[in-house]
Parts: sequence; structure tokens; C-alpha cells
Amino acid sequence: MTERGWGAKLCSLSVFIMKFLSRQLDLQAKISLVLVCVILPTFLIVTVAQNKLTQPILEEEVRQMGIHFGKTIAAEIDGSRLLSSSNASQVIENLLQEQLYSQPDIVRVDVIAKDALTGEIKLIASNIEEEPGAPLPVLSLVETVTSEYKTEETGEGFWELHVPIEHRSRDARSKKLLGMVHLVVSTKLEGRIVSALWKTTAMAATFSVISLIGVLSYFLRKTIANDRLLKKAESVNLKLTEQLHDAQRQLMVTEKLAVMGQLTASFAHEIGTPLTAIGGHLQLLKDEIPSPERETVEPRLEIVNGQLAKIEGIVKGFLQSTAKPSSQRQLVDLNRLLGQTVGIVMPRMDALGIEIKRKLDHHLAPVRAVPLDIEQILLNLLNNSIDSIQAKMRMRDRGRFYLEVVSEMMKIEGKQWARIMVYDTGEGIRKVDLHKVLKPFFTTKRPGEGTGLGLTICQELAHKYGGELFIDSKEGAWTRVILQLPYHATV
Repeated sequence: MTERGWGAKLCSLSVFIMKFLSRQLDLQAKISLVLVCVILPTFLIVTVAQNKLTQPILEEEVRQMGIHFGKTIAAEIDGSRLLSSSNASQVIENLLQEQLYSQPDIVRVDVIAKDALTGEIKLIASNIEEEPGAPLPVLSLVETVTSEYKTEETGEGFWELHVPIEHRSRDARSKKLLGMVHLVVSTKLEGRIVSALWKTTAMAATFSVISLIGVLSYFLRKTIANDRLLKKAESVNLKLTEQLHDAQRQLMVTEKLAVMGQLTASFAHEIGTPLTAIGGHLQLLKDEIPSPERETVEPRLEIVNGQLAKIEGIVKGFLQSTAKPSSQRQLVDLNRLLGQTVGIVMPRMDALGIEIKRKLDHHLAPVRAVPLDIEQILLNLLNNSIDSIQAKMRMRDRGRFYLEVVSEMMKIEGKQWARIMVYDTGEGIRKVDLHKVLKPFFTTKRPGEGTGLGLTICQELAHKYGGELFIDSKEGAWTRVILQLPYHATV
């Protein structure tokens, strides 16, 4: 039965209940019953229609995300000729683990290749460690991207995608099928969003009914008890009632806008960080193209760059909450993690001509933390420093611009601390703004360049491990940010 049919039945049932019960009810009870029978079915119909419209859109977004991820892996394997390396399996598995950091919805990735001598299809690498004797997936190579939506026994859906790995000749007229990337992308996020919509609508319906019943009951009692007095002040009461409803509507709109603004800013900030890294690598790759191949390769890079811009637009336009995947704390080598994070922003630094200095304490002991949390802090701090230097470059072309990272172990008041410092020679922060930079939505960047949430998120993550974030700066000269983590709280 369609949603329209269900809506008609609900409306008919509501009318029947009202006619049956209204004969023996007083005026107040009748109005309350009307509100319940009208508002609840309306909310239900709207919610069903909204979910039916939203679900296909979310499923398509998950599918497109998986296809983009598969194409990225396939392009990296072909471009770096990983299949022909002596330790292809290990190199490709490392690549998968690095890329899957930012893709929690992708639950499985398999790389299938065809042996150049025997033509046999075999599994080269996978992010899943199968138990001994467990059957491997039976797959065959495909020449085009294929996708199929499936459902598990538990009722949860997922996309199964197949992306070919092709090697194209320099003139792009011929191509050779090397293998395939097989992906399984979960749609749990879609289910959480739909469930959140149901819960939000149910709460809104309950709140609306209770609020309306309470407000109308109050005015009905006053009307019955003071009929003559209310008639004299009818015009005044009408104005007050209108003002009350306007205030309630304005309050609800204000609360919704506040929540929407916070979700949009947080989502755009979290997704914007890896997009910035991708854009930096793309620009560096574009600058490194030899002149003879520029006419052939540059249009494709422009297409990729355009698609990145579309992704950024989609991220800023959608309002949805994402649940961070559950992670366990583990021993983290801060020096190694710092080196990996610097490598992410290195293309952007090279493009701007920023010098990097490293002073690492190789005796620094590991701390127990979630690697993704620490990486997020470091990536935010490094990107802020690069943004500050870039802003200073706009004002003057000459000068020495560099960024310095330092790791050290210190003992303060009998406690051992791990400290990571990020120092830059950027535009600095005004003294009056130093105490504000850790507050949500406060930013010193130009409009459209910052959300004001980066340092706030870093501070919250540092507090999560009993640490602290210290910021010092001189306007127009430098900025120093220190991340301090205690060993006793993390071990």
C-alpha cells in the first residue's frame, strides 16, 4: 500500500474516533482530542514521505563515495606500478590501510590481479585478515565499474562494488586490464540518519501536542471562568496570543539554525582537512607533468580538480551527523605519527616554498592513545600554520618563511609529559585575540576560509587524554602551539 493510501486510512480513522468520543467529552477534551488525531497522523505521513525520499539519496551518496575510493586506489596502483613490484602485496596493503583511515564506512577492500604469465586471477591484497582455511571471495575481473546493493541476514544493507584497474597507453587510445578493486561499503550511516529522523519527528510531534494542549487548556479555563472579563480584553488577549506564538516559532527557528550551523561547520571542517591534502597533492602532480605530456594529462587533472570542488560544495550543503567509529587506545609513536602528518601537508608546503625544520627527541616514549585523535590535532595545527604563512605571503613576497616541529619529553612537578611544538613564522595572532582562539566559531581567518572549530576540537581531544594545548604568538612575527600529554594518564 502506498503512503497516500496509508494517509487516507489514518485520516478516516481519526475522524471516526473524534465522532465516537466527542459526544461525552467537554470542550477542553474535544480540542485536545482533535489536536492528537490531526497532528500525529500528519507528522507520521510527513516522516514516511521524507524517509522514502531521503533513503535513495543517501544510498547513492554511499555508492558514489565507494566508487571514488575504488578509482583512487586503482589509479594509485597503476600510476605507481605497484603490481609489478617485488613486494606488491605488502605495498598495496599498506596503501589500503592508509586510505581507509578516512573511510570508516568501507568494511572490505580486495585487490585482484591477473598473472601476466599464466593468466590466473588471484587475490593480491586485502584489508581483511582471513582465518586459516577460510574461503576467499570468488571474483572475476570486470572492464567497467559495477555496483550491486545487497542485504545481510541482520537486515543491514551494503554496496558491493567492482572497479577495474586499467593501464592506458600514453596516447590514451589503448588500455590493458590489469586487475580489479573489490569493495564492500556499509550503509549503517544511512540507517542511523533515518533512525535519527524518526526520533526527531516523534519528539517534535509529542512536544507540539503537549505544548498546544497546555497552552490552549490554560486559555480555555480562563475563558470559562472569566467570560465577561475576557470579552472586554479580547483584543488585548488576541495580540498577546499572537506574540506568544511568534515567540515560540522564533525560538524554534533559532534553535534549529544554531544546531544546523554547528553541524555544518563541524562536518565541513572534518571533511575539509583531507580534501585540502588531496588538493595539495593534485597541484604538486600538475606542476610535475613534463611538457610533452601536459596536453594529454592536464585536462584529466582539471576534471579531478573540478570533482574535488563539487565534493566541497556537497559537504558544505548537506546537514547530517556522523558517528565516529569506535577505536581503542594503543601505543602511539609520536615521532612517527608526526612524520606521517607532515608528509600529508608537504605538497602544499613545497608549492608555497615553506621550509620545514624538525627537532625530534628519539628517546621519546610512546603514549597510549587513539592514533586518529592525535593525527587530527597535529593536522589541524600544521594546516593553521601553513594558512598563517600563506596569509603573510599575500602581504609581502620577500622574507624567510618556515615551519618548525619539535618533540620532547619533560618532567614537571614530578610528572612526565610528552610535548609536541608547532612553530611558524606566519602573520601571528593579536594579543587581544589570544584568549579567544580556543572558543568555538572564533577565527582570525578571512570569511570563508575558516570555521573557528579547529583549535576547539584540538583542545577537547587534548583534554580527553588529560593533556592541554598552549598557544603563544606575536602579531606579524610568529605563533607557537604546544600539545602536552601526560604519560601517567595515557599509559
